[in-house]
Amino acid sequence: MGGLFRAPKPVIVAPPPAPAPAAVAPTPAQAQQAAETESRARSRRGLEGTIATSDRGVLAPLPAVARKSLLGE
Repeated sequence: MGGLFRAPKPVIVAPPPAPAPAAVAPTPAQAQQAAETESRARSRRGLEGTIATSDRGVLAPLPAVARKSLLGE
């Protein structure tokens, strides 16, 4: 026969989080190489990113776009 009260639910304890692996510090040579690579990429994006044509100018003309005619012609 059931009672007036329910049995208490068991308390669930979360397991402790796993320790994070230690970060490996890059060697000075690797750090210098990464800095040089980033510097080259940044300088490449500098001026060349603003130029919209090649060094020989516009290579191909834009194709003519068909316009709608006025008054439905």
